[in-house]
Amino acid sequence: MARKTKEDTQATREGILDAAEACFHEHGVARTTLEMIGARAGYTRGAVYWHFKNKSEVLAAIVERVHLPFMQELERTSTDQRDTPVHDLRAVMIHSFIELSEDERLRKTMEIMLRSDASADTKVLTELQQAGFRDGLDRMERALRRAKDLGQLREGADPKIAARMLHATVLGVLHGAMVEPELMDLKRDGMLALDMTLAAYVKDGVFVPGTVPEPLPEA
Repeated sequence: MARKTKEDTQATREGILDAAEACFHEHGVARTTLEMIGARAGYTRGAVYWHFKNKSEVLAAIVERVHLPFMQELERTSTDQRDTPVHDLRAVMIHSFIELSEDERLRKTMEIMLRSDASADTKVLTELQQAGFRDGLDRMERALRRAKDLGQLREGADPKIAARMLHATVLGVLHGAMVEPELMDLKRDGMLALDMTLAAYVKDGVFVPGTVPEPLPEA
């Protein structure tokens, strides 16, 4: 019975997050209320409060459930257990583009994160954006430092600068796909932009441009 209760509680929580995601996407974070989220999920406001203290906690949980797995994969690109940091970094990014283009929930979360919805009520959104920016940039830099140590970067290439340019490229593709998805295709243009940026810093032969790499092996 306890196991069933735990499963029911988790299912309720996920239902609330799904409803919140839809509300945030349709109405914006600032204009969404916990009452709206509860009504969308089919629960009372009290049920929502049982799981989350406020709207900020709901938003943070939505971001975490898609952000955490991605960051865990990105973390693996700098491991000293593999000698293919560029290949691994490229694989994580390309498969993320593919997932975002095919998974509606992931895409909605990305759009919520990238939208400018500035208000006192959405300070947490800015904080989440900043934290995600720093975490992603840090992991990219570590992967590229590993590549430099292995002799895979071009002569004089600075991993810190390369990481910033790569990060800016990825954000540019994501913004473009959100604003004008018919013109900016995540799969096609994501790979092209990624490969062109990497080619400026990575030696020839380290990766094969224009090809979809195998995903990283399961941890």
